[in-house]
Amino acid sequence: MASLQKKIVKGIEYWSLVESRRINGKPRPIVIEYFGNTKKFAEILMNGRNENKVLKSYSHGDTFALLKIAELLSVEQILDDKIKPKTGNGLKRSTSLLLLALQSVCKPGSKSDFEAWIKTTTLPYEYNLPTESLTCRHFWKQMDNIDETELAAAEDAIINEILSKYNFGLDKIALDYTNYFSYISSSNERSELAKRGRNKQKRHDLRQFSLALITTKDSGLPLYSHIYEGNKNDQTVFAEYTGILKSRIPDYDPKIITFVFDGGSNTKANLEKLETHYICSFSLSYCKELYDIDIAEYYDIEIGGKTVKCYRLTTEIWDKDRECVLTYSQSLYIGQAKELDENIAKAQDSINSLNEQLNNPKSRISKDKASIQSKIKTILNKKYMCDILKTHIQSSVKDSTVIYVGYTVDENVKHHIMRKYFGKKLLITDHMNWTTTEILKTYREQDCIEKIFRATKDNDHCAIRPQFHYTDQKIRVHIFCCLLGLTLATILHYELSNRGFNASKFQLLDNLHSIRRCWIKDKDGSRATNVLESMNDSQTALWKIIQSL
Repeated sequence: MASLQKKIVKGIEYWSLVESRRINGKPRPIVIEYFGNTKKFAEILMNGRNENKVLKSYSHGDTFALLKIAELLSVEQILDDKIKPKTGNGLKRSTSLLLLALQSVCKPGSKSDFEAWIKTTTLPYEYNLPTESLTCRHFWKQMDNIDETELAAAEDAIINEILSKYNFGLDKIALDYTNYFSYISSSNERSELAKRGRNKQKRHDLRQFSLALITTKDSGLPLYSHIYEGNKNDQTVFAEYTGILKSRIPDYDPKIITFVFDGGSNTKANLEKLETHYICSFSLSYCKELYDIDIAEYYDIEIGGKTVKCYRLTTEIWDKDRECVLTYSQSLYIGQAKELDENIAKAQDSINSLNEQLNNPKSRISKDKASIQSKIKTILNKKYMCDILKTHIQSSVKDSTVIYVGYTVDENVKHHIMRKYFGKKLLITDHMNWTTTEILKTYREQDCIEKIFRATKDNDHCAIRPQFHYTDQKIRVHIFCCLLGLTLATILHYELSNRGFNASKFQLLDNLHSIRRCWIKDKDGSRATNVLESMNDSQTALWKIIQSL
């Protein structure tokens, strides 16, 4: 219960709303709202003398719900058990890591932003937190001296706790990779993870670190993470990561596990070493004869209420018979056709520009036929351009110098290429006895991991960025906290979905965020009480479910 407190400083009375809490076993006054001197306080009271006065309100729903899930999964106890204990400013290390996980879900930001964010929530009230001590220095110290082995043990223990409570099968698991750019300086030698590589956000100029992750097919739950150097490609990491998973997946049995992954991991050696079953995409460039199967021979099947064109056969790939499913996508066809038209237009513009130079007397361009042919070859270096754009060179009658490059678009060749190659995709598997529907359905469920990666790059929820750490140890702890937050949000979404609340994960978090707790002063009293603000029907129904967890 809060009460008014008066302090006299240099003879002037100052008023504030204070609530007594125990911190480290000792009672301590916590200021909820500061009103100023007596004159200002009197004005506040006069303005609200005829009604109850809302003194302060805080965001409550999202943090409260996530804490309920953390309690359900015994997260703090697991962190206490798996990571060496440490206390700072009266807070256990496990509590500090959990608070960072909540921040990454509710309001992604730097450790410097944490203090400002937490003061807008009821977390200080729920946890009796000394908010003035929750500085970036506090969290940096709490993140110190946690090694990779401890983080993996904690992650495994939390996932095992989830698997013991929920029916998430590990028979079909999706594997994928992504990377995150950083602002780590080129001269910084403290990070071996941060390397330059092909960045998926097109920031090839920055150093990056990469993340491999597997997830369950039905819940989109992040399972076992692996952080590695930003310059490693997927093919290199695949064997390394699948080897690590043997010791991390409980009751590992390769005979019942099916890995689902994209074609970027495919090499002959990787498929030969893979002990489990698999379904993966595969480049048609390794078996071009499959392009000769005309789209008219494809047949329709229904998957998830949608019609999919496909063709199934068994063929030898890399010295082994594999079950192949060709699929045709109209949207993929349209995208590839658009790209082809753009490439044709660019090539035409380049040839026209070349002709302008050839006819410009001030131009220093070489008009030698061999030199022009070399330029044309460069212009037509995009795929299919040499087949579709037919060029001819017109030379001067007097000598062999080129004066004009002509071209025509062979529409017949263009149409043949589009029909033969566009819109087609190949999946391969060792499941010879599975139906085509089951193969396609399992592969398409892989998009759950893409949703996870999109979530970790969302600026409003569950983001791994921004990260302002410059050592590998801190980067690993930071990603652990972010994935822990995402795990809590995923289980919360799963619980609410099973109870009939249909909304996306982010819509759910936004709805919960708008549930606020406020402190109200009675019009005839000097004490304040805290209550939930008025909620709409959707929030009321949501809150009842949260209370029942």
